[in-house]
Amino acid sequence: MNIPKTKDRMMLGILAGGLAFIFQSIFDYASYKQKISKRNYWSTAAGVWVKSKRQANKWNGQLLGAWMTLGLNAVNGIFMVWSLTKAGLNKWPIKGVVLGSITGSITNAFLSGFAKNKVAPKDSNSTLSYTLTNAITGLVAAWGIVTFGDESLFNERRVIAGDTLSTMPININGSVVEESNPTYIH
Repeated sequence: MNIPKTKDRMMLGILAGGLAFIFQSIFDYASYKQKISKRNYWSTAAGVWVKSKRQANKWNGQLLGAWMTLGLNAVNGIFMVWSLTKAGLNKWPIKGVVLGSITGSITNAFLSGFAKNKVAPKDSNSTLSYTLTNAITGLVAAWGIVTFGDESLFNERRVIAGDTLSTMPININGSVVEESNPTYIH
């Protein structure tokens, strides 16, 4: 199967964030239904902008929370594309889990840290559920970046044997990219 690839970093980040949003929503919903988490992620996100739990749990509060969560995942996806194009794709699953955990922790701190957010749960089970959800979200976003990103985005520069000043761009599959001018290490 020939999967379409994109060279547009921002669109790739938005796509990866959208995929992460879908998996995050499914995992979070399951956690909430199993009573592991006291609040679903959408309610917590809506709690930043509405005054009560009741408003956050209404359909329009849930829509607001979903929209905010999608936006946060898109920002995370764009950040992950930037990070992976700079750092390379080796060990991308670990990088995805770590980056998802970091950005998710920052997001959770912001969502829970607002004094007027009465919706954010303060128990350890909910926080652990959110943390695991963020790790899965990062893994899915990284997978989306690897799957739908054009390999030219991830060219890695390696030193040629015997020549310590010049490098040749190497694609993720190990093939050398042909260029008219050699590129030098900065």
